[in-house]
Amino acid sequence: MVSPTVFARRSLSYLMSDLPQEALSDAMQAQVISPVWHVASYLQAVALATLGMENEAHAALKEGTNLEAEKNANSGQK
Repeated sequence: MVSPTVFARRSLSYLMSDLPQEALSDAMQAQVISPVWHVASYLQAVALATLGMENEAHAALKEGTNLEAEKNANSGQK
């Protein structure tokens, strides 16, 4: 199995190289591998915003925030 971290790191690299479509694709693949990993949603939000898809970016950001809050609540963090 491929780690979602590989796709997340490559997504970030694509974002830094001004390749938002490729970044979005890798961020989406990271989320397929690990659906509850908030980082994948955050990367999608940045890629979508860069592509001018503001509504979709906002939805991805909200999803990431919810996933992170749920993770923190389950681990006893505040």
